[in-house]
Amino acid sequence: MRQLPSYVLFGRFDPRYVLLAGVMVNLFLNSPSSAQITSAENLGVILGGSKMPLSDTLTNSAPATPSESVFEANPGPWGRLQCAYVYLEAPKSLIEGFPLPSPTPRWTLPSSVFSEVPALFARAGLSQTIIDQLLLPQNVIKRDGLVHILPPLPTLENLPPESRAIIYTEFSKYPENEYLVDPVLIIGTSVDEWYRRSKLRPEIIQKIKKMSYMRGETIAFSDIPALLNYASTDSEARAIFKACTRTRNLMIRLMLDKNANADEIIKYWSFGVGIRRKDLEPLVLSIMELEGVDDLGISHLLPALARKLLYTYPGLDMAKHGVMPDCHWTSLNFFNYEPHEYLLDARLATSQVLENFTPVNPPYQYADVLFFLDNTTGDAFHSCVHLADNIVFTKNGRNILSPWVIMRLEDVKKVYLYKGNGRIQGFRRKDIAAEKASQTE
Repeated sequence: MRQLPSYVLFGRFDPRYVLLAGVMVNLFLNSPSSAQITSAENLGVILGGSKMPLSDTLTNSAPATPSESVFEANPGPWGRLQCAYVYLEAPKSLIEGFPLPSPTPRWTLPSSVFSEVPALFARAGLSQTIIDQLLLPQNVIKRDGLVHILPPLPTLENLPPESRAIIYTEFSKYPENEYLVDPVLIIGTSVDEWYRRSKLRPEIIQKIKKMSYMRGETIAFSDIPALLNYASTDSEARAIFKACTRTRNLMIRLMLDKNANADEIIKYWSFGVGIRRKDLEPLVLSIMELEGVDDLGISHLLPALARKLLYTYPGLDMAKHGVMPDCHWTSLNFFNYEPHEYLLDARLATSQVLENFTPVNPPYQYADVLFFLDNTTGDAFHSCVHLADNIVFTKNGRNILSPWVIMRLEDVKKVYLYKGNGRIQGFRRKDIAAEKASQTE
């Protein structure tokens, strides 16, 4: 893993910089970001880039009630926010450009740890008969320092979810197992609800349910290659792959009825200090005066670049700098009219945070950048932008199949803090922090 030069992080020993330096040690390294499909075979150059508590049962059968799909956020200075869950899938034009993975299930690990596999399978609760079957000579290929285990499809399909979770957690340590490292994550709902309005046949959805397992509090599915065996045509295989890019996010509207506190709302969405007030005030007031219209899409409240990116997928043109935008590029560009591409560079992005941001504690305010930090190393492995009431703007992964979305912070935690070894630290732009402080004096 490429390390940042020490002078970037620790060139100044002012104690004010100690926390910031620790946060930024690994800010822009290529650590995996777990969210949906993050790579496909033969596309590593373009896409770039544990053990967990197990639930006793896999609770993925009860569909969500309609009331859970639409809800109102907690009230606050941000106004009344009506939220609805919607699902995005990568566009067909993007999926058609991807080579589908081989339908042969495969687990890959270094030759040096292959001797430990029988004990792992036993610890996962597999019978000796199943272990012997998985390790038959025809199911094991050794090549170039790696061992590829090719589990027979019926055996793979019938693994209990608890066994699958133990095995996949261990094998996710090895990046060659791309779908174990970055599984499809079904957050906060059931498999049935997640795919309820998709175009998948019920039989395919049942296969997903059968081969799902728990990763922390989240349902995970890693057997995309195996699932392709049940496609009846090439077009259905691509439809299955497309459905595996499915992402749940929030569509939010600001309610602006006659009782809304216009001045408080405008102040909040102007970062609390009047930045962009001239852009927001005319729009908010005009909606409040208009008969028959009493809401405004939240995208109209965001800065230009975030408004442009929201609910979209990155195009291949964004790979022109040799690396795709990720969560940190997204968070640090939040205020910008056009993206600052130098933020793809770890050294310069570190400098941006050190020079322009200061740590803050909850309650977080609009446009605070929330960094997810490793408790041991202080490394930042994810970031997002706080909008209101623990609702955030984020991009989950440095890849072409991860869109820019709005999510509840609790759902983002389920993606990134499931190992229990991380925490969140907020950062605020120094000029905004200083002006807010002056207002309270």
